Amino acid sequence: MSRSALLILLLALSATAGAQGFGYNYLQVSYGAVSFDDSIVDVDGDGLGISGSYGFHPDFYVAGEYQTADMDFGVDLNILELAVGYHTPLSEQLDFTAQLGYLDAEVEAAGFGSADDDGLMIGAGLRGALTDAVELNGGIDYIDFDQGSETRANAGFLFDLTENLTVGAKASFWDDINVYQLNLRFDFE
Repeated sequence: MSRSALLILLLALSATAGAQGFGYNYLQVSYGAVSFDDSIVDVDGDGLGISGSYGFHPDFYVAGEYQTADMDFGVDLNILELAVGYHTPLSEQLDFTAQLGYLDAEVEAAGFGSADDDGLMIGAGLRGALTDAVELNGGIDYIDFDQGSETRANAGFLFDLTENLTVGAKASFWDDINVYQLNLRFDFE
């Protein structure tokens, strides 16, 4: 995304009707479609995920996510993420977030065994309110695995059905993996 497009998006978000702050306490379930394509394997599948976040300080939170997917040809993918995050408002409608965490990824293939890798993750992102009920979010993460590194970009939106129930969608783009999710989130204080 060009700098001018990002600046226009930030200005548009800061000019909209204000949300009353972003929540960092939630539980979420997800259904996702996954495609894995590297130089050796090209498989697609779908799966479920569960995630959550808890704000333990006005500016800090802990977050976790577990995703699993059943892929073509008996390939299974499992990803576990644990992180500590920081957030600060840039305006009433825009929050900056940063995370430091741990990520473990495992691929199992029927008849071929499994391979897993883990590493540290650092990331940054933005959460912006378009209206009181609609949020756009996105970010980028750098993951330093034992066997190499990955860059992951993500973008999504959330729509408040009620004060505590939210639906949304998210897309994550890794070097070799693309994940598209539909989410149902329960927000709590």
